[in-house]
Amino acid sequence: MSLRTSAAGANVELYGSFHLADTELALPVTALQEVVNHPEALTPVPLAPAYLLGLFNLRGTLIPVVDLRQLLRLEAAAASTSRKVAIVETGGLRIGLQFDATGEILRVPREQVITLEVPEGGTPSVIGAVLKLEGGERILQVLAPAVLLNLRDMPQLAQAAPRVAERRAQQGQQHKNVSFKVGATALALPMGAIKEIIRVPPLQQSPLADDVCIGMLNLRGVTVPVLDFGKFLGFARGNGASDANGANEPEARVEDRRVVILHRDEVHFGLLVDEVASIVAYRDEDLLPMPTYGGNAQRALFSGYLASDTRAGVLLLNAEALFGNERIAAVAKGHHALYRGKLAQADAAQQRGARTRQTLVTFRIGQLVGVRIAQLREVIEYRDDIVHTPGLPAFVRGVLNLRGVLVTVIDVRAMYAMPPYEDLARAKILIVEYEGEKYGLLVDSVEDIVTLNNAAQMTVPSMLTRGEGLHVRNDMREAVELPGQGTVMLFEPAAVCARVAEESAVS
Repeated sequence: MSLRTSAAGANVELYGSFHLADTELALPVTALQEVVNHPEALTPVPLAPAYLLGLFNLRGTLIPVVDLRQLLRLEAAAASTSRKVAIVETGGLRIGLQFDATGEILRVPREQVITLEVPEGGTPSVIGAVLKLEGGERILQVLAPAVLLNLRDMPQLAQAAPRVAERRAQQGQQHKNVSFKVGATALALPMGAIKEIIRVPPLQQSPLADDVCIGMLNLRGVTVPVLDFGKFLGFARGNGASDANGANEPEARVEDRRVVILHRDEVHFGLLVDEVASIVAYRDEDLLPMPTYGGNAQRALFSGYLASDTRAGVLLLNAEALFGNERIAAVAKGHHALYRGKLAQADAAQQRGARTRQTLVTFRIGQLVGVRIAQLREVIEYRDDIVHTPGLPAFVRGVLNLRGVLVTVIDVRAMYAMPPYEDLARAKILIVEYEGEKYGLLVDSVEDIVTLNNAAQMTVPSMLTRGEGLHVRNDMREAVELPGQGTVMLFEPAAVCARVAEESAVS
């Protein structure tokens, strides 16, 4: 809908009309900034009211999208391919209203606008007026933007995001985060806040269990309470759930679920999540401010929003706020008090080996393989916009544009003459750097992040890789013993990148 129209006369007001199911509604053009196509993906927001469908990035500003059906108690309808979002702004606040279709621009004489009075002491209605058109044959309800923007728990953007030029001028240090999914929402935590990520073991019954604390586990002598992070964030689990666009969400696969272990001082707790997604890197200027809703306590859980050009963004969790959250702290400190003796023994053992511990990311290329986390810049989802470049070795898939930097994508399976990928739905690209250039290693999936004592590390005998040739011996010269998973080879990205650079130069 174009909002470019001549100014209304002194006795004429301008309105834009919209369709929602069988209802036609109107908005004052003075509050209507623009109308955009419905985003392909919305980021559901934890602890938000039911009518808040999610967030999307509109040219550097986060827009909360509201489902008017719930507010107006209209019947739900199937998702429409023509859905639009009307961006409404008043008093410095901005939201998006989801509609099925746009209507027209109306020039309405003031005598045909009937303002609905609010009874003394009453609550203002989201319907602020009625338009009587065509001699009273056509009645349109007018939404009250100021009332909508001040509903309880309605997100409010504290401040506008800096302009692109300003953000570039303020470029700072890059931060690494581990992202994971809870329901349809992608969340991330700073890598330094995570002790490790493990598969979900059989949980022991906890004396402090409730609807969120679902049990506890023993992590090398430390008793760790496990919280269902989806329930903590107010997400419903199970079949029949739907995403922000009205589509049904598949239930999380049990084998994909992980426990993210956080540790600080004497406090340990684990967060049950549906899937570990990737490792994401960002600079301070890439972080969009979160809108406030439901009070400062809820907003404090999030540091900001990492926007994506290709999919829904990532909500960055505030580790300080998680440790300081009253409910989490009560569970973590309660278990610490109950099992203080075991914790003291585990801490003593950990201190003895603290200088010799390393953190690994495990992934699959047919079999399980590990790589030191310090060797990775980030991990991203597989993308189908890789551009094939003629003249490169057969195992180079091409290049992709990663935030303005070209990344050479290496097909690891092709490099080792393995069968091709059967399904790229779970494939990841490990981003590494070699001699100032970025490379992406295409692998089947990312599995876990684990912390091990270096005593578990072993040198691989050359006879085990001799049949595979010199390249494999250079790529995987060491192995580690993973508890419960056996011996895993350690991958050396630098050796692979060096070979790609050498063979590309002579191709």
